[in-house]
Amino acid sequence: MNLRQLQYFVEVSELESVTRAAERLHVAQPAVTRHMRALERDLGARLFERDGRGIILTNAGLVFRDRVRTVLRELDRAQLEVKALSRSPGGRIDFAMPFSVSQALTRVLVERVHEDLPGIALRVIDGWTGFIIEWLLRGRLDLGIIYDYTLKGDVLRTEPLATEEHFLLCTPGDPLVARQSVTLAEVATLPLALPSREHGLRIAVEQLMQSIGCVFQLHTELDSIVGLKQLAEDGGVYTILPRGEIQEDLAAGKIRTIPITDPAVFRTLFVAWSNERPNTPQMKAVLNIAKREIARIIRHGKWGSTFLG
Repeated sequence: MNLRQLQYFVEVSELESVTRAAERLHVAQPAVTRHMRALERDLGARLFERDGRGIILTNAGLVFRDRVRTVLRELDRAQLEVKALSRSPGGRIDFAMPFSVSQALTRVLVERVHEDLPGIALRVIDGWTGFIIEWLLRGRLDLGIIYDYTLKGDVLRTEPLATEEHFLLCTPGDPLVARQSVTLAEVATLPLALPSREHGLRIAVEQLMQSIGCVFQLHTELDSIVGLKQLAEDGGVYTILPRGEIQEDLAAGKIRTIPITDPAVFRTLFVAWSNERPNTPQMKAVLNIAKREIARIIRHGKWGSTFLG
């Protein structure tokens, strides 16, 4: 077993195709196949099996992939730290954020990092707060932007970035569209589609409902922004999201937002990183650019939030 085999294995497992992995790696397909067979021989276990669409991981393959990703991540981290010690600006920073933030920030953040920190390769990932926290704790990320109501304690280091208002979403033909606002108590009487309890949005809604003595009607539990929006667009079901998640849908007239009052639904965004990881110069440099650009975007009204950083 060697490092090349592990790198090839991760590519094949993520793409579920030896052919596509070979293309991405710029390696001949037979060579990748040989390495996968040798890896299985060394481990004494089958890592892949075929289905109708290609190859998929076996249970052993899934376990091995998680461990290998951690190993490769640690190697990347070691290289990054060595370069930091030698005052080199190089390395890779993995930065995850909710889609509402990513919509406003990703393009300009990538451009600024490319201009100001040419030695750093920035990878931006969209995800729910619950997933981002898990990735941070597992060492798969350097930085993440997360919402409140999700993590209490000292497992992650956090800094406040912004507050973001959330709205009730419904189809354009819904009778509630004629209203200027809707109270949170009224929202509790509506059939709601929300993510599962591991995500901050669900926790925030539950806690706010409890604060006014209400229990909401959960129609559908769905860990998909696209799915939540589609249900609201189809009518008969409502959801709660910030404007950043739905800018394109609003512009296209697919969906409408109604302000929530008594109380309004505001959530705080934090930037986070693991306490078990060093805050490298590269991370600090990328974070400074992110905070600067977030402040600028909010100041120009391109994102419905209030800057706290």
